[in-house]
Amino acid sequence: MQEQGAAAMGNDSKGGDWVIAVPVVAALALLGDRDVLDRAERRQVAGFVRDEDRHRCRAAHLLARAAIGASTVRDPAGLAFRREPNGKPALVDVPGVDVNLSHSGDWIAVGMSGSGRVGVDVEADRPEAFWREIVASFLSPEEVLKTTPPGTVEFLKLWTAKEAAVKAEGSGLSIAPDRITVERRPDGFRVGLPSGTYDGCWLRLDDGHMLAVATDGAPLWLIRCRDPDDLRQALHGLAGLATNS
Repeated sequence: MQEQGAAAMGNDSKGGDWVIAVPVVAALALLGDRDVLDRAERRQVAGFVRDEDRHRCRAAHLLARAAIGASTVRDPAGLAFRREPNGKPALVDVPGVDVNLSHSGDWIAVGMSGSGRVGVDVEADRPEAFWREIVASFLSPEEVLKTTPPGTVEFLKLWTAKEAAVKAEGSGLSIAPDRITVERRPDGFRVGLPSGTYDGCWLRLDDGHMLAVATDGAPLWLIRCRDPDDLRQALHGLAGLATNS
């Protein structure tokens, strides 16, 4: 897996296997005036009580439609989504494509794979007290022996890696986190689940947010956009890759 700046995506990358991450404010600045969400998405956005949660959810769905539309050469407003029984989003009319999205704190992320399953997890860092409270129920016995004290970046990495892997598989909360062990690898991590093995990597989005991605398919291109111009260029790049593939 390889991180790329929005301007650095080469024509040798695959248009169908990517993850794009962007701050909420940047996504809304570029995409916020687009009326493309369907009734179910609008209902989901409206279900949040706090304004910041509504903005974050809306931004994630706008980004998903814009990026997937660019990568599949389809009208973003015309994309049809359904929810699988486990809650994972799925495209209705684009066979052979797996998608996932995540939002937390100031960041959102969307992933798409044309070669396997994909899971993405963005998490904002938490106070040390939070990690102390969940450590016994979240870490596997092997990880308890190896992990540095709660509140560290290491703990956040384990959290996001497990979330990304189970989101890729689509198993949700059916697997207890303390029964999953994250295996460190030179280029990221590996997680074994009942359906198979998922390889992944991390990207520190900023001082307070971590992104983990996991897939059982081809390597994913990671695209981090910091502002609306970056995002505009990234979407243009995805469209260009799709057209040339």
